[in-house]
Amino acid sequence: MQIIYNSGMKKYYEGTISCKAILENPQRTCTCLYIDKKKRNREFRYIINLAKKQGCPVRFLERKEMDALTDNQRYGGILLEAQSLDKRKLAHVHGFLAYVDGVEDPYNLGSVCRSLYASGCDGLILPNRDWSKSETTILKASAGAYEKLPIYWIDSEQELVTYLQENHIPLYCAYRNNAKSLTDWQFPHSFCVAIGGALRGLSATVLQASSQNLVIEYGRDFRNALDTPSAVAVIAFEILRQQSE
Repeated sequence: MQIIYNSGMKKYYEGTISCKAILENPQRTCTCLYIDKKKRNREFRYIINLAKKQGCPVRFLERKEMDALTDNQRYGGILLEAQSLDKRKLAHVHGFLAYVDGVEDPYNLGSVCRSLYASGCDGLILPNRDWSKSETTILKASAGAYEKLPIYWIDSEQELVTYLQENHIPLYCAYRNNAKSLTDWQFPHSFCVAIGGALRGLSATVLQASSQNLVIEYGRDFRNALDTPSAVAVIAFEILRQQSE
């Protein structure tokens, strides 16, 4: 795995979804798992066992001691202290790739990750920005998929275009002009589909590199774009449908 940077920052990840996803996919250094002394259930026991197998210390604390570790009082009795996720540079990845631009809300990014991971996407490509303060929200919104889905970060759209061209990976853009229907298009084994935000769409750099524009056909006359998570879900599961045939 190639790294853009390692922030080295430690933070607390809250709740069973976040803690389980991080420990099931060991990509970061986990410093300590904290458990409310009065909380016990099957899922907690599973997470505790994961932590112990990875050599991550487990501490059982009183509720007031747990509360002192986080400003959020809705952490469900479990906290994991771990480093922020390292960032992968775009390299050595093929298959079903998705470039998604224009996502500003962590809940929306979580939904995007959930749909892409569930549909079998091999890699999500994102513009480089700091989401570290929102990782717990993204993890919860994605049901842990943010930790499981390979994510690659680019500093410019030209970096994406150059990578795809050098590796002979066609780029398909979700864009209405000169487009063919999504359901009529046959996707090859390796490709990248680019999806922009509902407000500003995709940039000229990406659109000019498109091998083919694709459009989601609607059931009635409606001239507005779907929101990004919805468009990602429709496209991703159409790709899954084709690949499953």
